[in-house]
Amino acid sequence: MKVQSFEEQSHSLVVSFASDTTKSQNPDDYPSYAYQPINMWPDVTDPQEILKRIAVSGLYQVEQQVRNEAFIGDENRINSLKALVSQTAQYAINDLTPPQPASTETNNIQVV
Repeated sequence: MKVQSFEEQSHSLVVSFASDTTKSQNPDDYPSYAYQPINMWPDVTDPQEILKRIAVSGLYQVEQQVRNEAFIGDENRINSLKALVSQTAQYAINDLTPPQPASTETNNIQVV
């Protein structure tokens, strides 16, 4: 991980991540995320502990980067998403929500 900057106004550390599982091992090649230690870990005063906690969250960020890189490399998946352009879809509320107690009312939502 690399601490890119400190945002004065929000008191945020801006951090990017990479690992040996990402396409690049350079954190500069990936998006940065803002962490507000004062709000997230108000009881932690040791800077090294703050870095460690940010690194733990970086495990998730790296996992997302690996998934994104796999997706970008899958031309079939990208083409299937591109094929959705200009399509409309209509769903019943019951198709989008968990089963509810018996009701006679039917609601529809149109997604455009």
